[in-house]
Amino acid sequence: MMTLWLVIAVMLLAAVIILLWPLAIYKGRKNNKSAISQKQKNISIFEERLSELENEQTQGNLDAATFQQLKIELEKTLLGDVQYAAQPINKSTSNASIQNWLVMAVIACVFVLGTLATYNNLGASEQYQQYLALADSHQQQPQPVASENSAAPNFTTAIIALKAKLAENPEDMEKWFLLANTYAAMGDFQQAGEVYNRIAGMLGEQDPGYAAAKAAYAQMMYQVAGERMIPIVQIAINDALRVDPEEPTALILQGLNEYQRQAYAKAIAAWEKAKVKAGKVQLNNFIEPAIAEARRQLGEATPIQQVQSASTTQPAQASSAGKASIKINLDISPALRAKVSGQDRVFVFAKAGMPMPLAAVRLQVQDLPITIVLDDTKAAMPTAKISSAELVDITARVALSGSPRATKGDLYVTVKQVAVRKGVELTLVIDKIVE
Repeated sequence: MMTLWLVIAVMLLAAVIILLWPLAIYKGRKNNKSAISQKQKNISIFEERLSELENEQTQGNLDAATFQQLKIELEKTLLGDVQYAAQPINKSTSNASIQNWLVMAVIACVFVLGTLATYNNLGASEQYQQYLALADSHQQQPQPVASENSAAPNFTTAIIALKAKLAENPEDMEKWFLLANTYAAMGDFQQAGEVYNRIAGMLGEQDPGYAAAKAAYAQMMYQVAGERMIPIVQIAINDALRVDPEEPTALILQGLNEYQRQAYAKAIAAWEKAKVKAGKVQLNNFIEPAIAEARRQLGEATPIQQVQSASTTQPAQASSAGKASIKINLDISPALRAKVSGQDRVFVFAKAGMPMPLAAVRLQVQDLPITIVLDDTKAAMPTAKISSAELVDITARVALSGSPRATKGDLYVTVKQVAVRKGVELTLVIDKIVE
């Protein structure tokens, strides 16, 4: 945020210099001989300044009240210059100089304050603050949300602000991407997918961002389908890879599809190719562990296994998995228990940047309160384990529809950035409603 204000300060300083330069250089020219009388000079200067103010008002930099105030100041200046025109030249020059600097100071202040006010009211200041707040919320240490009106309204406010900005400028691609990302952060994968697909259509296949948008759309639809490779997901993957054969998200999904078909060699090939452009989170939290698991399925030794001693045993592996675990004491808010039945499903899962959970447990409301442990034995897929991540997001959701995908009316609680290590214990209370 400091960088933003430094840039604004530099730009305002440059603008003030440009605005006041004509007035400043006038002081150096005031002693030039001319056939025009001092009175005519004063009138000419007055008209010049008035024209500048009128231009500022026309451009929207000055409102009517400020314009009138500055105009009165100019008129007073003109009147003072005329009254003192007959005085000795040194006194007249001194008064005019003081008046010049006063006018320049007033104009500079009005310009700066007016610009900042306009930015706050019409610009992206509020949205930028919301964006930083959302970004910070993903980096803070985990704290269960205590009330329904704390975390969720931040996303809602951000979406309202983004939609308002997009209504004014529908071609702003950065805000479209931010809107899609916000929907995804909320768990509304259907809306996120629709926005990503719209972005891809707006960009067109010639744009470098098309493949990433299509891959993100495929990822969201994969979630909507309950993490199944339905035709619409495969079509989106194909579209992304046709434009960019190294698009990492599309390759990860393609590898998942091959793995589920037990085509482990093809899955490894897709994930190896994804390494070219994959980010650190994708690489560490999914791609490397997935490749290692696929190689194990093929009976191939991974680099780690090659340097391990032959005496490494299964109990040792289980002990290693036990070091990466999160203990959760889970319950539902008494205020919300009346909204559900004992047979309603409860999904508890850990994620780390990717749509596939690293660990998951399925319960029923009648099981609550309960203490569970998320570790590698609860891996949703053998290619992705909680021990492969350093930080995860934990969500517990009562799914009224019975689907693991969040739908309106579901009850939930989420904590962000939980450290994955032995001895971590959380107390979670399901106390919010998906809007």
